[in-house]
Amino acid sequence: METTAGPEQALTEKVLKAYSNIENPRLKFIVSVLIKHLHACVKEMQVTDDEWEFAWDFMERMAAMTGPERNEFLLFADVIGVSQLIETLNHEKPGQPVGFALVGPFLRANDPFRERGASIASDDTTGTRVRISGRVFDFETNTPIEGAILDTWQAATNGFYENQDPNQPDYNLRGRFRTDENGNFEIVALKPTAYPVPTDGPVGELLRAARRPPDRPAHIHFIVSAPGYETLVTQIFVNGDPIIEDDAVFTASRNMVGDFEKEGDHFRLTYDFPLKRGVSIMPKAPIAA
Repeated sequence: METTAGPEQALTEKVLKAYSNIENPRLKFIVSVLIKHLHACVKEMQVTDDEWEFAWDFMERMAAMTGPERNEFLLFADVIGVSQLIETLNHEKPGQPVGFALVGPFLRANDPFRERGASIASDDTTGTRVRISGRVFDFETNTPIEGAILDTWQAATNGFYENQDPNQPDYNLRGRFRTDENGNFEIVALKPTAYPVPTDGPVGELLRAARRPPDRPAHIHFIVSAPGYETLVTQIFVNGDPIIEDDAVFTASRNMVGDFEKEGDHFRLTYDFPLKRGVSIMPKAPIAA
């Protein structure tokens, strides 16, 4: 005996039909799946009028805090694990030697190229220095990759990136480096410091409601790219950091940990980046030049 679809299901089917003429097959698939799941989510939650108004107000307030210096929507995707899930789906494979990480909201476009061994920290930037060196090579053949670009950025010891802090010089703690003919590189940076994600907006309200700490483990960002290779977006965390398992954005993992060894008045880190053959695509920087 056939059952007649209720008005909710009839509405969902009507909406799906209205978008069934999209010519691009991938776009048509994405829109139809999005409609199905959003409608199913609303029906399962039995969203009230007041809750729907709260949702729109929440998104409006996120939009008000999104601009050239900050992207609250991207931060929201980070703290609910969506950003890292996309990285995992697209890049993580069994035996992956270095983990892929979300880009995060603080990558800035057109950071300066620096000479090998140069510091990304200005002379007046407080904090202990770390000299980072290593090799970029082909994962399959172990051959060095000459001219690979390492784009790196990090927060200062006060927990702020330079775009958040008017007291830091322009492009402080940011830089791009090239590997030599042996695939080697060397960079001077700050020993990473843990810091909280911004909590003065709607995302902070969500974290407080969930009683989740906003802290990110100490880390430094890297994007490693070369023609003919899959771009590696990753972060290096400090071995032994107690909050690695509780990363606010679900990124920190054991295949992104480095051993920061004390050497006189600074630290030293040796870290290699194997690249896999593929298409070299740079992610869009959330912060403009």
